[in-house]
Amino acid sequence: MIKPYYEKDGITIFNGDCEKVMNQFDLNCFDITVSSPPYNTIQSTKPSGFFKEHNHKQNAGYDGYEDNLEEVDYVKWINRVFSRCAELSEGLVWVNHKTRYRDKKGLHPVRMLNLNFYSEIIWNRKGSVTMNAKKFAPSHEFIYGFGEPHFWNNDVNTYMSVWDIMPERDVKGHPCPFPVSIPSRLINASCPEGGVVFDPFSGAGSTLIAARNEGRKAVGIELNSKYCDLAINRLSQRNLF
Repeated sequence: MIKPYYEKDGITIFNGDCEKVMNQFDLNCFDITVSSPPYNTIQSTKPSGFFKEHNHKQNAGYDGYEDNLEEVDYVKWINRVFSRCAELSEGLVWVNHKTRYRDKKGLHPVRMLNLNFYSEIIWNRKGSVTMNAKKFAPSHEFIYGFGEPHFWNNDVNTYMSVWDIMPERDVKGHPCPFPVSIPSRLINASCPEGGVVFDPFSGAGSTLIAARNEGRKAVGIELNSKYCDLAINRLSQRNLF
């Protein structure tokens, strides 16, 4: 039994491998899952465009789960994780991902995840760092809902399905934190008041912060204790939205 790393005000964080921690949870113990997993992209990161990435994830300390697995291994792993999330969640499983390229072929996330597709959101990041790839510079990512909603707030339908949200750039200690406003919208839409949100890759804690802000409970798992501490520090700042 892996004990919580942090428990306070309805927010619980486990420090460990998500597959191992998830094995100790009961079926349908959460309302929804909201997560942004590793994209398996470090292997192909090269300096590009005006911003010149220079393998920014490694330099910024993006460590924990490997982000350069063989593609077949990555697909098997990510399917195991989110299939388990579907078993643990009574409602939707929301996954943030993007199209990646291997050998000049696009790998679309909805074709990678073998779950029942329900809803699609286009996250317009309003910028790109890939300016020399002989294609229109990608400036968007996807947020997919899998499964079926057990709750839906029709008041938020006016958000539409294209969200113009800038990436989070002000979180020191994590190279690619999820903007809090994205999980906030997903939680408000599909998790009932007082419900429990789950994130198997909680990272800097954006989903946990969003759940707290929306009056829900949350459980997160993070392999790297450094990111657990970062999430705890961010949770202590009550004005994060």
